[in-house]
Amino acid sequence: MLKKFLSGWKPSDAATYRRTYERFGGSVCAHPSILAHLDERGPEAVRFWHKEVDGEIVGAYFADGKDVIAHPASNVPVIFENIILPIDPEHRTWLPAKSKRLSGRHQGQFMNFAYGAVNPRAVCLVKGDFSSKTDKKRRAELNKFLNEGGEVRDIEGFSDRDLGEIYAELFTRRWHGELPCQRPEDLASFIGAIRPMMFGHILLYKGRPCAYDLIYAAECPRWIYFDDHNGGMDPDLNHFGLGSILLWLNIHAAKAHCATRDKEMIFSLGSANARWSYKKRWGDEHGLGRSVI
Repeated sequence: MLKKFLSGWKPSDAATYRRTYERFGGSVCAHPSILAHLDERGPEAVRFWHKEVDGEIVGAYFADGKDVIAHPASNVPVIFENIILPIDPEHRTWLPAKSKRLSGRHQGQFMNFAYGAVNPRAVCLVKGDFSSKTDKKRRAELNKFLNEGGEVRDIEGFSDRDLGEIYAELFTRRWHGELPCQRPEDLASFIGAIRPMMFGHILLYKGRPCAYDLIYAAECPRWIYFDDHNGGMDPDLNHFGLGSILLWLNIHAAKAHCATRDKEMIFSLGSANARWSYKKRWGDEHGLGRSVI
């Protein structure tokens, strides 16, 4: 508490945090609607703090009871990584909280956070452009899929329950129980709580869903942040390259969406990890910051 007081941070509330987020923006995991829903499901609510300079709020952040920038809710389809907090990028300060997954956008802004060798963690963000060769290959894969009974639909045509059931079934089929999945009803509840943030397409084969990535979008004043949480697909149809087709479609849709609003696209594929080396075909690794004091 002393560090907060000395660095100018004051206890705040969800309404103030939301207004600050609407002004400065942030990542998906820092979105006030995400935090509000997790508050309802978690063992305890997060705490909010804000800072003022000359009577004007220059930033806000959230933390759990141990001052970690994350939510204590468990078994939820949200990962707190590449965290962008709603803080004026021109304001350099001490951030009295802990994290190992702060976005590189905050590099040099917080005196008690470090990047580089002290923190090997990284996130994979989609590249700005792909080669004409890559686009041609993906388009050919898509056409083959469509010509053989495939279909592409926007998620807007599906209910919250539909999306929860489709994702749970395809995720389970893809990972064969290696990774845990939330219950369909819990997914539907989460999706319903943040429905305006849901984004993307579903692939169908002969009328049945066969591939779906759970993607959230947070629109901010200067950018739109897309978070590709994870995906599910029918392994019996791997010969179509469903994962590549779907990701290519979703990335292009995200770019078009940002272009119409004249905003930067930030599209996260999650943690950079040797196990998921395929991400390097789509994006570049960006180092994350960690608290050192």
